[in-house]
Amino acid sequence: GGGSLFAIHSEVECYNPRTDRWMPVASMNYRRSRSGVTALGRYLYVMGGYDGACDLSSAEMYNPSLNKWMNITSMGTKRSCLGIGTTSGLIYCVGGYDGASCLSSVERYDPLTGSWTSCPAMATRRRYCRVALLDNCIYALGGFDSTNYQCTVERLDPRVGKWMSVPPMMSRRSSCGAAILNAMLYCIGGNDGTMCMSSAERFNPRRNTWEPITAMHSRRSTHEVVEIDGFLYALGGNDGSSSLNSMERYDAKLNKWVLVTSMLSRRSSVGAAVLDCLQLERGLTKST
Repeated sequence: GGGSLFAIHSEVECYNPRTDRWMPVASMNYRRSRSGVTALGRYLYVMGGYDGACDLSSAEMYNPSLNKWMNITSMGTKRSCLGIGTTSGLIYCVGGYDGASCLSSVERYDPLTGSWTSCPAMATRRRYCRVALLDNCIYALGGFDSTNYQCTVERLDPRVGKWMSVPPMMSRRSSCGAAILNAMLYCIGGNDGTMCMSSAERFNPRRNTWEPITAMHSRRSTHEVVEIDGFLYALGGNDGSSSLNSMERYDAKLNKWVLVTSMLSRRSSVGAAVLDCLQLERGLTKST
């Protein structure tokens, strides 16, 4: 999904890091930008978003073995610009925007029962926040609370059921990218209220501090960041003037970003998650 110029996409593409190639896969049932995308087990899930007319509560699941999308139970709340993450077999949808207000509410989806359950709300309303999972805790980073661009971070331990404050980031970051690498939490790019950013930082939970890392080649907000095989990939987004199809890879050992093959389409407000390539290749073979 995602958007470019005045278009909202339902089209989906897949990157294979072994071949450094992108290929199209089955399109979603609905056009979506600003959605939450995550993987759980063998499936890819897309929650909420914006279709060009309204914010969405609907959700879909992708089966790579069949190369098909199916509709699943809708969220209890319309959410675009949400954060999303998985832990203990459950999918958490955090904050976002319902078409009228920035949200602090949280709900989780159980794929086994197909049901949604409300969870403790965050202390701060967060639109365009990002979520990452570290040590079985859910971290919500940055975002926009309808007045201020946020540098604040809070953490939910689902076993305790309470959000706790974490040291704030070095920079305000809305519509940033976030991922875990080597037991550290990375927050990359975003918008600080004045510009799209190329800068990046990481949180060391042992030291309980943030530290800067090398900036990306491009300024990016509303992009996505994922971890694959010990590298971080930052893809798509907006640089302040146009939607991007470029992608770059971060090597933590070298503290260096390298450009890799671009996506087939320009995509801002994009979502991405990691699935097993072999499973997907089998599904594409069956569908053709």
